[in-house]
Amino acid sequence: MAEVQHLPAQVSAQDYMTNLMVDADDEDDVRLHLSALCGDAKGMQRTLQDPATAEWLNHRVRPYLSPPLRLAVTGGNQECVQLLVAAGANIELEDVKGQTPLFVATSQRKPIIMKTLLEVGANPEGSKKNRCSPLLVAVRDGFTEGVRLLLRHGADPEPFEQICTCVPGWPLHHAVVYAHFPCFLELVRGGAITNLSSLTNQICSKIVARLSIPHAILKYAKERPEFVSLYHESGGNLWQLNAGGITGSEESTENSPAKERLKALLGTPLSLKSQCRIAIRRLLGRHRLAHLASLDVPSCLTSFLNYDEFSQYLQKPRKEKVVQDHNSEE
Repeated sequence: MAEVQHLPAQVSAQDYMTNLMVDADDEDDVRLHLSALCGDAKGMQRTLQDPATAEWLNHRVRPYLSPPLRLAVTGGNQECVQLLVAAGANIELEDVKGQTPLFVATSQRKPIIMKTLLEVGANPEGSKKNRCSPLLVAVRDGFTEGVRLLLRHGADPEPFEQICTCVPGWPLHHAVVYAHFPCFLELVRGGAITNLSSLTNQICSKIVARLSIPHAILKYAKERPEFVSLYHESGGNLWQLNAGGITGSEESTENSPAKERLKALLGTPLSLKSQCRIAIRRLLGRHRLAHLASLDVPSCLTSFLNYDEFSQYLQKPRKEKVVQDHNSEE
């Protein structure tokens, strides 16, 4: 791709943008958009020195109604993102699909840009105009670092509206459906509630039954018994009934590693040690869990509180499975 500052004199910014599948009117000043898309930080810096460009800082161009910041994220240029943020670009301005710059950075797995946007106050939930959220996208794609970043900056692992409408759903359930154990572990470490029945005052029993984790494990992650173990250790209900009123072990007729683990644990009460872990984490509160390592306690205790014994499963290879999610929108 040609650098912006080396464009032939006879080629206008509008013509060049059109060639890049970005459409602008002749009277539009798209120098910022062009620099953002091409990752030309020096050109952008010069353009920002022109007071006339201020009115185009949040201007959205067709066909995706993308402002410069959205294009800079797409181009993956951290310096351009920083320049636009420093200049006062709207960090929540959506494109035509309701995707915020943070949503785009998450879907394109760009943690450095995500961190930049989150640190200047980007909403970790994305926009209400898009039915999906950055957290759900990160979980769906197995983007564990993105999940961790979003949770540490306040993303809600129990989005009430998405859970109640099942569109697109519950992040913890998504992690099972797409068999991403590292994301499942990261959600638990971040304070995700493993038992939706504890929210029955907010979420009806039919939704709780529909989003049963044990049933999802035996359907989508039957070769990964560690899902069952972690779910049990974090206070999950292995006896959860589905909409038909039966448990996961009763519904599944196929023998699998996950089912064998579930059957073994059904008659095993949670140990006092594990119950203490749940109680301490609850007492600390979700917003303090990211700082466990800084506690003035033995490292073995912080490791236990962080479920580090499950880290052994993070590198375990898994069979790739394509799961279509018609409810999610990017």
